[in-house]
Amino acid sequence: MRNLSSDWTWFHKFVFPGLWISAFTIVTVGMFLQGEKDQAHDVRWFFLGMTIVGATFLYWSVIRLKKVSLDGDRLVVSNYRREIQVPLRDVEKVTGSVMMNPELIWVHFRHPTDFGTKILFMPPTRLWRGFSPHPMAAELRALAESASRS
Repeated sequence: MRNLSSDWTWFHKFVFPGLWISAFTIVTVGMFLQGEKDQAHDVRWFFLGMTIVGATFLYWSVIRLKKVSLDGDRLVVSNYRREIQVPLRDVEKVTGSVMMNPELIWVHFRHPTDFGTKILFMPPTRLWRGFSPHPMAAELRALAESASRS
């Protein structure tokens, strides 16, 4: 079985969002508890907005990450609690992010799975990203096209 996900997936899915959301929430609550004592009145609303926007972005970009492996002609997808297997012939489309950190790959399925019709995973880190999606997106796309033809 070949691991397609980065070794940093667990950190980006659980540790980083937990630390970031906790830190911003603690600072924001502290500003609101401080009351009208100083100039924190205007800044606290900015921090509340940033906490909400930041948590939403983290959910969209990393909290939904899955661990993905390739086992023959099947993708093995895990959310660290449950694992499913999806045949490569059921992959409809594979897309990758450009100029995002971390890089992300979306896999869209022809039929709904236990994780929905698309999953998100983080491929291994590459030194030079350039302005193109991770090469693993093209490789996975080619494997899926080949599997659907046979």
